[in-house]
Amino acid sequence: MVRLGRAGLLIATAVGAALVVLALLLSDPWEVAARLSAANPYYVAAACLLDFASILFFALAWVAAAKAAGVEIGVLDGIAASILSLTADKLVASAAISGELVRLVYVKRKSRAGYAEFLATILVHRFLYNVAFVILLAVALLDMALRSALPRSVALVSVLAALSMALASYVLVRPESLGGLLRRVARYLDRLVAGVYAAQLGLEERADAFILSVARFVRSSWRRKHLMSLAVLLMLLQWVAGALELGALFRAVNSSADLWQLLVAFPLHCYLTALPVGIPAALGVTEAGTLAVLTALGVERSVAMAVTILVRFVEIWFELMLGAVTAALAGAELLSFRRALLEQVAVEVRVAEGARGAGGRG
Repeated sequence: MVRLGRAGLLIATAVGAALVVLALLLSDPWEVAARLSAANPYYVAAACLLDFASILFFALAWVAAAKAAGVEIGVLDGIAASILSLTADKLVASAAISGELVRLVYVKRKSRAGYAEFLATILVHRFLYNVAFVILLAVALLDMALRSALPRSVALVSVLAALSMALASYVLVRPESLGGLLRRVARYLDRLVAGVYAAQLGLEERADAFILSVARFVRSSWRRKHLMSLAVLLMLLQWVAGALELGALFRAVNSSADLWQLLVAFPLHCYLTALPVGIPAALGVTEAGTLAVLTALGVERSVAMAVTILVRFVEIWFELMLGAVTAALAGAELLSFRRALLEQVAVEVRVAEGARGAGGRG
């Protein structure tokens, strides 16, 4: 099974790489190569700094949303967890799930708060992420519609983004809807622990109580409106920093784009990176989709492809470098936490076995 999974991942990655090559071949590759070879490194460096600023705003918004839910997350811990979560998203084809698990586990090691509280903060944070996404997208699309006809392809992706927002809103209003998914995850973890320790923790039996606890913390966060407003503002700044990052890369290839084009293109590009296509970093799908969005917005095709390659360089290789540095700095702590977590699981297994043994003797 493991080999089959690896083979499937290799095939999917190869298909993604083929899509990148195809998109390049359809975009005057010699012109694209010329633009990339003449790219201004200072603007590329500025794009990297703006990418880092976007990550900082993302992390600070999470810290503010967590505080609204009554959960304290240190600023540095929030930043480190956010960087590591982005790294996990690039390495594992799981449509942001692996990244959220990394965030959850990283901050849990320093807090007495339970997993339900932390999961609630992530749900609220993701909801605010979508709120800011839709606000900027709506303003930009309105501006474009008033200036000229809205490209059909951009309108289609925008509808998909709106549906994503509606789904996120429903999950936030009714966290109980995650109950079925959580039970399946708990069942899988029970089997995993049974394979390692030959015992059952009964996590599936606790799933309903856990999700009700999550729902309670999600609802409590909305009572602190000033903190939630701050989190929304930070999320808006995160998207604006990302749009400016894209603008810097246009300048790097000696071109430019209107601010509203950037505010449309960057959120849609990020939406493409989160699609559950089963390929690490959504390779190929993101490149082809971003190229289509930029050309639909009126960007010349070779410029669009060059900017797409540069933005992928920044968000993959620069962010992987950030992740490697962060992991190196936090490595000792993470190893210590991993040992403690495994010891905790082993203790729970022994307690569970003892309780069942006592019940059987009774």
